[in-house]
Amino acid sequence: MGFDMLRNSVSSERRGILEQLVEIAGETCNFVTRVGNEAVYLDRVEASWPLRMHLEVGSRVPMHCTASGKLFLSAMRPSQRRRILQTLHLKAHTPNTFTSVAALEEELERIAQRGYSTDDQEFLEGLCAIAVPVKDGRGEIVGAVACHGPVPRFSLEKAEALLPPLMRAAAQLAATLPD
Repeated sequence: MGFDMLRNSVSSERRGILEQLVEIAGETCNFVTRVGNEAVYLDRVEASWPLRMHLEVGSRVPMHCTASGKLFLSAMRPSQRRRILQTLHLKAHTPNTFTSVAALEEELERIAQRGYSTDDQEFLEGLCAIAVPVKDGRGEIVGAVACHGPVPRFSLEKAEALLPPLMRAAAQLAATLPD
């Protein structure tokens, strides 16, 4: 499914789903897709906290150190993943960023096994995130629904406790996608 089709798919429904998720989570939630070697924010609903990370819709973030980006990488065929990892510059954004292909590959295998991804202050210090897949009718990951917030208000434990509502939101978002 192409970027334009995802971007234009029933955005008011998508926004409503994210708004409900923000009410439950109390943190900012996003709908993200992959464009080339980057994760791109298609929609987001900000939490009302004064302390939060703000990225505009359309913002692009690295794949190797964000929950959504790692989720996309984990779902790729091994040959495709290897090709993309060879082109990525595994820049250290924080001390927690994966900068070794071998270590990142291990993380991607864990993500593939458990079906969701986390970012433990890998992209920005003081920010944790979690992402779950949004799949099309063929079962392909075409997007991710993610939630992030500042530490210590939003720990990995709190993030993982949100898996049931995140999975429900992912299923609802998938239902808004064109066939």
